[in-house]
Amino acid sequence: METVQNSTETFMYLAENLRNISKTTGLLKEKLITARTIVATDHPLVRADGRRDDARGIQQLLRLADKKGIHIIFPPGRYILRRPLRLREHTYLEASDAAVFLKEHHGPMLLNLRRRDRMRHYTGNGNIIISGGKWNANYPAFGGGTSFVFAHAKNILIEKVQLLEHGGGHAIELNAVQHAEVRDCQFCGYDDRNGKRSYSEAIQLDLAKTRRVFPWGGSVFDQTACQDIWIHHNYFGPSQTKGSWGRAVGSHAATADRWHERIYITDNKMKETLQWAVRAFSWRDVVCFHNCLDTCGGGIAIHLNHVDGRNDTDVNNRPTGRSNPVKNILLIKNQISGGGGYGSAVRLKGSQTSPIEGAILYDNYVDMYKGKKAHITDTAYRRVSVKKKADICVNKM
Repeated sequence: METVQNSTETFMYLAENLRNISKTTGLLKEKLITARTIVATDHPLVRADGRRDDARGIQQLLRLADKKGIHIIFPPGRYILRRPLRLREHTYLEASDAAVFLKEHHGPMLLNLRRRDRMRHYTGNGNIIISGGKWNANYPAFGGGTSFVFAHAKNILIEKVQLLEHGGGHAIELNAVQHAEVRDCQFCGYDDRNGKRSYSEAIQLDLAKTRRVFPWGGSVFDQTACQDIWIHHNYFGPSQTKGSWGRAVGSHAATADRWHERIYITDNKMKETLQWAVRAFSWRDVVCFHNCLDTCGGGIAIHLNHVDGRNDTDVNNRPTGRSNPVKNILLIKNQISGGGGYGSAVRLKGSQTSPIEGAILYDNYVDMYKGKKAHITDTAYRRVSVKKKADICVNKM
């Protein structure tokens, strides 16, 4: 009876928090849609002709953002970006589906901070909406890896964008971000640089750890992690010229006693990832619901941070020799078809000293999968239901 009650309480807590994320996003959009509105091409330096640089003119418009906000509309056209765009708080970029942003430099396309900033916790430039448009990273003509960089911020909405043609890096980096929603987006085309970046995530959740993991400047490395992130109704896959991502959503850096918390990954389609489709690395309070994984190298992985002298360090960068315990993992109604050359369809990897507690796996469907259907070690789970149960490997605590 106690187990059922705890499961119900966990589910209700996570459901109520998800409603709060949705409410926060709705209020943000209501505020910024009524802000001062400018059509980008009304600026003389924004021509959208596919030949001349538009970044300088767009940046001048972005500097107009104040506490009342700014709403910049991008009509159809081809916008050339020869420098990164720096976003202030209270900014809404709304682009037509026929607006193409083509990167022609070796850095990110959008950042919410400047190199000389000293952003801490969640006090940086937030209340930002990016909606619509095709954002082409233009690799290999130009490097620079990650396209959208958000750090130390609260209230970020990214919707209906297409992020295309990357090499290394990430499409979106959410670093020390609270209350973010990424929805109805497409992430197509990734080059893993001959296997050197086969672990890269299209959407990476990261923490303000070191300059090694956040090289763009402007951040105080106070070990702030992400909270309240909802990633839903997106597509991750190959483009006409490049393959799919290393991972669709995940992390690959951690700190002792720091977790990404209240992470929701729902109703996404993930196709042909090289490694895991989802890789939760020192996350807790995680919901993966109704995702469709098609021919991915691995499925959904819940991992502790490694004890390796790098991901087990404390806030003073001293190794602790231990992993963070993880709790409250809900994997429900995910469909995993084909693939499996890299890892299991479902992987929960705890340890005897740092177990995974409170895991619920229910009504997940696995079909035509090469690897193990589920591989669970040192995990206190409440219910496991994986259809097509052949090759399940379970090591209970």
